[in-house]
Amino acid sequence: MNLKFLLPKARGFVKKGKAPKRASQRFRGLVPLKHMLPTDGYIDRVEEATKDDIVIMSKSIEVKDFMYLKDLGIKFIFDVCDNKWRLGKDRQKNTAIMNAGCLHSNLVTTTCGELKQKIYEETGKVALIIDDPFERTIEEPTFNPDKKHLNICYFGGRKSFWLVNWEEVIATLNFVCKHLGMTYTLNCITQKHLLASKKLTHHYHPHGPLKMYEWDYELQNELVSKSDFVLLPIPENNPLVFSYKSPNRVIDSIAQGKYVITTYGVTSYRQYDDFIGIGSLKNNIKWAMKYPKEVISKIKEGQKYIQKYHSPEVIAKQWLSLRNKV
Repeated sequence: MNLKFLLPKARGFVKKGKAPKRASQRFRGLVPLKHMLPTDGYIDRVEEATKDDIVIMSKSIEVKDFMYLKDLGIKFIFDVCDNKWRLGKDRQKNTAIMNAGCLHSNLVTTTCGELKQKIYEETGKVALIIDDPFERTIEEPTFNPDKKHLNICYFGGRKSFWLVNWEEVIATLNFVCKHLGMTYTLNCITQKHLLASKKLTHHYHPHGPLKMYEWDYELQNELVSKSDFVLLPIPENNPLVFSYKSPNRVIDSIAQGKYVITTYGVTSYRQYDDFIGIGSLKNNIKWAMKYPKEVISKIKEGQKYIQKYHSPEVIAKQWLSLRNKV
């Protein structure tokens, strides 16, 4: 049997030599596929699947797609990357897709323990956890900030960016940097960046610290590489969304040799407590500036951890093992 990831519209990006904007299509498809069998691959539409395939499907499909495969006797796996039960603009439709996928699939997979528990609570199905890989090249850990200026980077999806209380975050950064006698630049990269930041124009560079960039795979790589640390503030008022998130942003930042400073809110981040600064932005920035050698040690240990548990090769083996479980 061949494993085929259903990745709508991904082919157009790949043919142009570009990475799809949807992170799940990369982490839950294209990245592990590089280390899977030559007969494995991806498809744009369910109609491309054959009875020799096991189709791996995500939330970006319709109920009719599940039923199409089921009616033809084609086995499929429902891969749950986010909590979409009763959430979003199309909450009724989203809930129907989540329930149908779990009900009719031959196997359910997911990204973390929190989502596994949620799936069981909603449907009674026991999901199998397939971790996210890192997709960036492992880089030498660096933390040697200029004594007068900090270069900070944020990356994430547009919806995630919208939900962050940036006024509070920037006020905290202003306070900390003033206390340290430093200035700073906050480089943020996301989709539809001008729309996402339309309420923050008064913080735009050069009159403020904020520089906004439209998401691009290579540009994100460049901004992270040039930063002193990656800042990932988590919205406090959306636990139904963020508590179920994968740690892929943390993993990718560590891969690039960067220290991550984040707040509480994503449960899966807690397993990286030993490698990142989590909790108070103010306290973690001050600590990092005071103990740069310890920061480097944390990043190095984090890289050892992710290479053991999150390399594309390791994650590919997790997907390959599903042949014997469906």
